[in-house]
Amino acid sequence: MLEKELVERMSRKTHAVREIFQKDLLGERVVLRGWVYRRRSHGNLIFILLRDSTGVIQCSIHKEQVDKKTWEEAERATIESALVVGGVTTHDKRAPGNIELRTHFVDVISLAEPFPIKKDAGKTFLLDNRHLFLRSPKVTSVLKIRAKVCKAAREYLEEEEYVEVHTPSFVTAAVEGGATLFPVNYFGRTAYLTQSGQFYEEAAINGLEKVYCLQPSFRAEKSRTRRHITEYWHLECEVAFGTHEEIM
Repeated sequence: MLEKELVERMSRKTHAVREIFQKDLLGERVVLRGWVYRRRSHGNLIFILLRDSTGVIQCSIHKEQVDKKTWEEAERATIESALVVGGVTTHDKRAPGNIELRTHFVDVISLAEPFPIKKDAGKTFLLDNRHLFLRSPKVTSVLKIRAKVCKAAREYLEEEEYVEVHTPSFVTAAVEGGATLFPVNYFGRTAYLTQSGQFYEEAAINGLEKVYCLQPSFRAEKSRTRRHITEYWHLECEVAFGTHEEIM
């Protein structure tokens, strides 16, 4: 497929899935873009659950109501294939959210290989295929919650007039006593992955007074629990002239 044709097909999107359920769009023509979440075939009728980052919608493709190319595209679409679909939104109490897309055309943008993850997949298999498991509703929900928590923390600290600073990931010495460092060969010299931005924040408060950083930290310690400490994200604040009452 020519790159220009691919771009044109992908740019036909008019709505996100979430908008279909939030707005009064019944009977409207829409074009959606997403991935095949589930697919089932019943003779001359194919159902595709189309997923984008905002939700899932059921698309129905009736063989007698679409052209040959559209039917062939719907037939060959596999789980996690990327599609552009267009049609009219209708009410159907059997569909998720009671809304279905009566599909008029289907374009397969990228055909996926057979999806290896099944319902009974074990944790080891899921970790080995993490790049695919990231697409699951469970993991995407966790990532969205994490993003909301980070956003809320930043908004609160900025309202309190804290300034976000970005401290180095490579350091020359331990920040916190007793912590084991990850050494790195830094062009013939020894550096370490950071454990904390504390030293740099303490230097910054002399000019900014109130600072914070949100960044990964690394500690070469054997994990004694399921909560691994070797790599984690660290929210740290430093303030000049702080009192016990203000800190509490």
